[in-house]
Amino acid sequence: MAAEPEYGEHGRWGGRLTRRDLPDDDPSIAELDRSTRDRLATIWQHRAATERRVADSFEVIRASLERRRADPALIELAGRAVDDEFRHTELSRRVASRFRGAEVETPPRLVLEVPKHRGASPELRDDLFVIGQCLFNETTASAFLECCLSQAEGALAQVALRELLADEVEHGRMGWTYLASLDRKERQRVEPWLLPMAFTNLKLWRKETPPDEKNAALAAHGAPPAEDIHRALVDALETLIVPGFAELGLRTEPLAAWLKAGASTDQPPV
Repeated sequence: MAAEPEYGEHGRWGGRLTRRDLPDDDPSIAELDRSTRDRLATIWQHRAATERRVADSFEVIRASLERRRADPALIELAGRAVDDEFRHTELSRRVASRFRGAEVETPPRLVLEVPKHRGASPELRDDLFVIGQCLFNETTASAFLECCLSQAEGALAQVALRELLADEVEHGRMGWTYLASLDRKERQRVEPWLLPMAFTNLKLWRKETPPDEKNAALAAHGAPPAEDIHRALVDALETLIVPGFAELGLRTEPLAAWLKAGASTDQPPV
């Protein structure tokens, strides 16, 4: 099996537009007690695992775009996004190691469960996967990272979060660009799936967000409380994603109504 790319290396798809080196020193880490450092190491190590899973997701996206004969520039961006996510994996692992005070292992590879979207045609399934991963997940990931960055005070966390955020914003734009490239009939076929995809996306975020109470030390190093993260994700859905759909001529009433009612993830909306 081929070795996976290291953080900072140029992968198959070329170099990055941005590159932020992690600071050599962050004195604020030494001020933390052992249990807090271990908790932060665990959080960042889990993020490494989820970033690696997203690399697999972008492999699927690239294949979907190729089957749909999308703009070659988008296919190239999807390929580069695979490299981005490998970098994110190693970056997060290194941050975890700094908090632990020793090198931590790359976490076990998480299984990617590709949504089946039962009842959709093969072409529509490709469209839905690109939209679900890029437009929904990467846009909300950007909101998550902005939330983390808004509370981060440690130099290490700030630099790492900015590096991650720069990529996620670009990945989200891929989804919007692809959706805009579809003709009106193709976009209309997407409409019934918007609410289910939003529900699934938010539910997965809630499942994987550590249920920590307010903890200033964790928040200062990139791990704000779950309630703040949830609020940021819902805000992204309300102020970015729904208006974006409306601008492209899609009906958003069911999605907007679910959000207005509280965006519950207890059971799928009717």
